[in-house]
Amino acid sequence: TDDFDNTLSTYCLPRARELQLKASHADPKTSLAIIGVDEAGRGPLAGPVVAAAAICPTDIAGVVDSKKITKEVERERIYEKIVSSPGVKYAIAVISAQRIDEINILEATLEGMRMAVEAVVNYGEKGSNLSNNNEVSAERTDLTYVITGGNQGIVIISEKIPRVSYFALIDGNKVPKEMPCPSESLTKGDGREFCIGAASILAKVTRDRLMHGYCLKYPEYNLSQHKVRKDMMSLIFSYFSVCPNLAIVYFAQQGYPTAAHMAAIRRSVRYVDCF
Repeated sequence: TDDFDNTLSTYCLPRARELQLKASHADPKTSLAIIGVDEAGRGPLAGPVVAAAAICPTDIAGVVDSKKITKEVERERIYEKIVSSPGVKYAIAVISAQRIDEINILEATLEGMRMAVEAVVNYGEKGSNLSNNNEVSAERTDLTYVITGGNQGIVIISEKIPRVSYFALIDGNKVPKEMPCPSESLTKGDGREFCIGAASILAKVTRDRLMHGYCLKYPEYNLSQHKVRKDMMSLIFSYFSVCPNLAIVYFAQQGYPTAAHMAAIRRSVRYVDCF
């Protein structure tokens, strides 16, 4: 409702775990930066899974779990606030449908989280750019890619400034393998911890923008409405691909298509007896 969104716009999540970690940081030679990590796209029928990692030292009103921000325009507004806030460093990983098919949705999500955290840890270092193309686009055909950004201002090199060490707080109950820094998972962290909430907004807005782009390429599937979820189904799509670059739901995996999406797919595929 409007009242609910208005209330959220004046509030932001706390930094309870972040402050605990910083208070217990015992190395005087380093400062500790906390990276929030979250994903978007594990449930929907189509599209990539997107993972975001963010260091966001400035409190921003409205940073809550992205699922609680019901208006897309409001998510976009807060996204812009996050990426332009003082001291922010962020990375967003896009894991394509083809990669999801190769390793499954869970492993693809964990891979994206690891890639995003690694990019944040290496952000700004010489030779750390993972790609010459630092834009998210529905036209890209990469199996996986990462974009990075930040607002570091003027950095003054001084021996008095401690080196930075990193710790990642990850939404959910799993920590990806081979993380580049100490990490822990936090169940429902996107609704509990500021840095994870910020990452959830970055991931959600990025994925929504991609789906709007896919909708322009494949208008028959009405993909810009992928966020409307009802009638959870188990589907079999292992025998064919509906259209390039869009995730296919696996056998016995629950997806979230609408009735209109399913009707469009039935009109467009050969093996309608798979439903």
